[in-house]
Amino acid sequence: MTSGLYHIALLCLFSIAPTSLHSFGHTTLGPTLSIEAAGKFSFLKSEKTTENPVPNTQIPALEPFVGSFDLVASQNFPNGNTRADTMSFYFGCEKTAIIIHAKGSQPDMRMVFHPSDASITALFEMKGQKGGYVLPMNDKYWPGIKHAKGQVEAKTSAQPTYTGETRTIEGYSCEKVLAESSDYKAEMWITKDIPLSMMQILSYQTVGAGKSQDELEQFGQFGVKGLPLQVNLSSKQGKAAVQLNLINFQDSVEDAIFSTQGDKLSNVE
Repeated sequence: MTSGLYHIALLCLFSIAPTSLHSFGHTTLGPTLSIEAAGKFSFLKSEKTTENPVPNTQIPALEPFVGSFDLVASQNFPNGNTRADTMSFYFGCEKTAIIIHAKGSQPDMRMVFHPSDASITALFEMKGQKGGYVLPMNDKYWPGIKHAKGQVEAKTSAQPTYTGETRTIEGYSCEKVLAESSDYKAEMWITKDIPLSMMQILSYQTVGAGKSQDELEQFGQFGVKGLPLQVNLSSKQGKAAVQLNLINFQDSVEDAIFSTQGDKLSNVE
């Protein structure tokens, strides 16, 4: 369901202002598993296209969750290759931040979402220089913004199976749910004790003008309610098997995660 999490942010920034990035030195992007020639990225690559993305099946409030956790996405390919990527999420009272953890010598990418300023700040450090870009928080630069706010009405005919089987994961009571999309069969362990949805979480990876919402569309097809802390996906198309895990939950966030002090920032209009 994921590959090259770090690269979606750098690709986004290179596509926004490629000339300005030269001041932070040259970096070579390594190969990724699912970035197409046009620069599109998707956790879940669909064989189908639709004019209207499948919306969220859960309509929570405006991110009442305060705390942090990590999303670990692993892929197991039919040829035996594996890949794992991690993204950290920080939900504060007024701001949200994500960190896309890079591999090798490439820098991590931190994005700070500030609703009251209607801005998204993407931050990184290369060769000792700290910099980034400030993007407008709107539909153009964040196509999945309505999903993040839980403002999309539920429209799906999917009928997931709630098995009644329960398990405690990360201290939360979870129920085993079986579901299917056009490309995947899913086994999920879902909790209703956290006021977030997976659609909200995935929406934070749609930052960038023209960014694909394929992963939102695919996950929306499952029609599940609540937040899956563990997801096991098997492909109907012979693609990689995928596992998602939400781990390391904390009930507070340090203000420093939202700071841009010392970063040289450029505005994107």
